[in-house]
Amino acid sequence: MQPTRPPRRTMAAVSEPGRDNLWRLSKTPRVDPARYQALLERLAAKGFDIPKIELTPH
Repeated sequence: MQPTRPPRRTMAAVSEPGRDNLWRLSKTPRVDPARYQALLERLAAKGFDIPKIELTPH
């Protein structure tokens, strides 16, 4: 029986305790739109104000 691997992590979101600042970190310059949307949904569920998020070009 093969051990189960955790899903491959390609990005992370980091915030300070007050949730005024949020950084999305990625291993690649481009992020799959479906994965990004899933991240936004998880952040919204945790109380982040999604419309305030600004994307910076790379």
